[in-house]
Amino acid sequence: MKSIETNILEEEDSQTKTSLIKQRTTTQKFISNSFLRLVVTKLIFYFIIFFIAISLAFLIPRLVPGNPLDYINQLGSTGLPPSYQEQIRTYMEQLFGLDQPIWVQYWRFLEAFFLHGDFGLSIDLDTPGQPVMDLILPTLPYTLMVAIPTLIITFFLGNLIGAWVGYNETKPRKVIYYIVLTMGAAPFYWFAYVLATIFITQLQLFPPLSTSVPNFAWDWAVLEQIFSHFWLPLILLIMVNTGGWSTGARSMMIYERGSGYILYSQKLGFKESKLRKYAYRNSLLPQFTGLNMNFNNIIGQTLILEVVLNWPGLGKVMIDAFSINDYAMIIGTFVIVIFIIVIGNFLIDISYGLLDPRIRIGGQEG
Repeated sequence: MKSIETNILEEEDSQTKTSLIKQRTTTQKFISNSFLRLVVTKLIFYFIIFFIAISLAFLIPRLVPGNPLDYINQLGSTGLPPSYQEQIRTYMEQLFGLDQPIWVQYWRFLEAFFLHGDFGLSIDLDTPGQPVMDLILPTLPYTLMVAIPTLIITFFLGNLIGAWVGYNETKPRKVIYYIVLTMGAAPFYWFAYVLATIFITQLQLFPPLSTSVPNFAWDWAVLEQIFSHFWLPLILLIMVNTGGWSTGARSMMIYERGSGYILYSQKLGFKESKLRKYAYRNSLLPQFTGLNMNFNNIIGQTLILEVVLNWPGLGKVMIDAFSINDYAMIIGTFVIVIFIIVIGNFLIDISYGLLDPRIRIGGQEG
């Protein structure tokens, strides 16, 4: 009888040990896989950054002098008695929660955002009491449809120009290279007025800046009108952001051109076109590390150009919100911009991990 019980206990112990070993092996594989560690680390890092950023977006407008309900004081010019103005102000403060302590407002903001994705209601008299998210989301595609193509086009175009010049530095190529650098050094907001004067006023290739852009709709006439305004900010951002990539690509190509494997392959008689392709691929990988910074820069440029070129994106909404000190709208636009930047940087970091085999398969042998 004891032997049977002993065998059962031994089997249970062996099964328990086997399961623990399997769990330990799985955990060790997870910990030793550098790519998975990269993903988890970046998720935690960017969530902390995002939380700090939205907290600052909540606090900064409230630390600025002024109150979003100051426009009620203007109602006196319409002949409204001061007692009615005070009643309206009290009602609006209760409606928007501005009568509560700032820590209560902050807690309600976090609860509404993380649990419901809600930024609150706008106090703009043109859109009274409308949810901020309903006002922001229609403008989001206009910002992304300019920023994302700009990042992709300038990355490949700038690297191609820089590598093309760096591998064989002839005078005609250097002239093109310095032209690209000069356009990149020009202030983009000043360049916007120059291009608007040339392409709109003089050549009349694009609609005037005073012409409004219609809301997005799956209609050919609407899409044609939207894209007629779209090309000028896209061309401008491409012109001012290509030079930065060209500089880095030229330096990397010069380094690759003088590396040992290129010199040795030339002695073996490899074709220059084949060696140029290998050198270009090797010079391209370090450039991915600059995608984060350039993406953030392009988002900021896009927001400013939307105001300069009358493009109906997040930038125009943000400026309008600041003009009337609309807390909810200011916070909403900031959080959406921060979210775009955080998600974009996270995806860029992950894509770099997929492209670099040292990160993608690192630690698997262990």
